[in-house]
Amino acid sequence: MARILGLDLGAYSVKGVLLETAMRSSTLRHFAEVRHTGDLKAAVTELLGKSFGLIDQVVVSVPGLSMATHPIALPFSDPKRIESTLAFEVEEQLPFDLSEAAYDYQVASVDAAGSQLLVGVVKKDELTRLLETLRELKVEPRIVTHPALVLQNLLPLTAPTENAVAVVDLGHERTCVAVGRQSVGVELARTFAGGGLALTKALATEFKIPIPEAQTWKDDHAALGEHVVGPDAERAANAFIRGMQSILRELKSTLKSYSARSKHTIDAVYLCGGTAKLPGLAEQLSADLGVPVKLLELPNDAKAALPGPTPQVCQAYALAQRGGASGAKAPRFNLRRNEFAFKSDLDFISDKLGQLATFASVLLVLLIASGIVRNTVLERREKAVDAMLCDITNRYLGRCEKNFDIALNMLQGKESPAAAIPKRSAVSLLADLTRVLPTEFPVSADQIVIDLDRISARMETDSSKHVEDIVAAIKNEKCFREVKEGKVEKSKDGSKVQFRLDIQIDCPAETSS
Repeated sequence: MARILGLDLGAYSVKGVLLETAMRSSTLRHFAEVRHTGDLKAAVTELLGKSFGLIDQVVVSVPGLSMATHPIALPFSDPKRIESTLAFEVEEQLPFDLSEAAYDYQVASVDAAGSQLLVGVVKKDELTRLLETLRELKVEPRIVTHPALVLQNLLPLTAPTENAVAVVDLGHERTCVAVGRQSVGVELARTFAGGGLALTKALATEFKIPIPEAQTWKDDHAALGEHVVGPDAERAANAFIRGMQSILRELKSTLKSYSARSKHTIDAVYLCGGTAKLPGLAEQLSADLGVPVKLLELPNDAKAALPGPTPQVCQAYALAQRGGASGAKAPRFNLRRNEFAFKSDLDFISDKLGQLATFASVLLVLLIASGIVRNTVLERREKAVDAMLCDITNRYLGRCEKNFDIALNMLQGKESPAAAIPKRSAVSLLADLTRVLPTEFPVSADQIVIDLDRISARMETDSSKHVEDIVAAIKNEKCFREVKEGKVEKSKDGSKVQFRLDIQIDCPAETSS
């Protein structure tokens, strides 16, 4: 089981989603959000203090607008050829030197003509600053991914359709768009400027109030369409519509570009992000785009762990899902490659190497000491056993013998005192006799005399025919070598027969006990 933290470094707030993954399932364990005013370190520090507990892996996306996305077509789909060719293709797209860029790609589609790639590029110095900032906070992300490509992990939450859908994350200062199909994955991804801040600025201009005051009013009273109540809200709604025009233009061009290139229609647009909380926004965008627009819903078990409707959780949720994604259709985009490769495990081993060496030395000393003590105890016990064996053989054989096998043979030999000890007792012979007697008919004995070499018995049964059965059964016992049958007489009333048996005892050596 792994505990994965999806860390969304938003411009308005930082959000964290903790997922527990096991096999092919995942469970949302915790969500927290901390608003910040530019101090990212303080916000992340406060966020990590909100009961996340043990974290096995952290996943982040590149914050802000520093990530550029380039669609690149190649006439082949072999991964090795893509890796060897991609650098030249990326270099042609950049306004700066390739050595200053960190980039990775994801395959959007493959057909007979080759492969379509989505390539994300960020300057190395910006990625370095991000990692150093997080490292100062003791956060070492295993994955640094594309903020729009990561939305692929939300596609399974959309309604099933053979056509494409778009997932739009409306943030504070940027909008991320991912268009694709559930069966294929993301086929188009991009980020552009514009989001909730543009609406706040439009509201501040309309009412000639400071931006912080406009932000507060928007959070408490903003609405669009049929949700608008009152003249001030009407003025605000018109301001919001004006503020959304640049976002709307980018969305329209993105959706048209996808449809023209892929020949697939877009059945629906799913909204998430903090700005998606604006009442009536989905209906307004649906009318503007000519496509059904609805809020993206998380799974029921995830919603149960959240305090209420929180569309702003989606980016963090997608990041956490990215940490547990595997398989051929899982997103591969990760900027932690080459010089930025994740080295936390190796660093941990290096830091702990001295402690591990000390622990190994102590363990070795303890093992040696344990061996010495064990050998000493065993040596003492061996000497005690030898002394006891010597005393026994001296007492019964008149000589000291410390070898157990030799001593045992001597004690069991014909010349030993033990040879005179009978191998069988009267009790054991009686038990053998009663055990072999037939149980199918009544047999009783009114007199049994047992010596170590013979048994004399006076017995009674209900038929003379049964006497032969009794004799045959006794002969089957290996210690009873010879059975002599005496005179058979009827009882006075004629219902019983009485007879005597004389049994010779001669047990083989293996029956000794």
